[in-house]
Amino acid sequence: MTQKTLIFIKPDAVDRADEIFKILDRFGAREKTVRIDSTPRDVMENHYSPHRDKFFFEYVVGEFVDQPIVLALYTGDDVISKMKTVIGVTDPAMAGTETIRGQFSDDSLEIAVAEKRGVRNAIHRSDSPEEFEREFAVWKKYFS
Repeated sequence: MTQKTLIFIKPDAVDRADEIFKILDRFGAREKTVRIDSTPRDVMENHYSPHRDKFFFEYVVGEFVDQPIVLALYTGDDVISKMKTVIGVTDPAMAGTETIRGQFSDDSLEIAVAEKRGVRNAIHRSDSPEEFEREFAVWKKYFS
């Protein structure tokens, strides 16, 4: 089944975006890539709005505000599942070395929580077709 997914390279890995995209390009067709040099707070709050009531919301949003990110739109058969596998689990300390988070991050969820900040895990991906639709609505203006 052909799907779309939104990927973005987080501020902690922007300098390695080309390396990361080279890996991701084997798992889906990249339609467009957009660099944002200074991410607005309201956009990040909208992106992470499902987590607004969680203790880490401000930490996560704060990691992005006024920082660069690189957005990408991917399409392909079962691309969401493929990207989930190659990117790895949220906690880079638990991600396998064959995954992007295992290769491009040396952070951990435990350290991030202790330091009251978002985990620096290199990359974001949409979790489902429904989540892609919600997220793409937040970022759509950057792809026009």
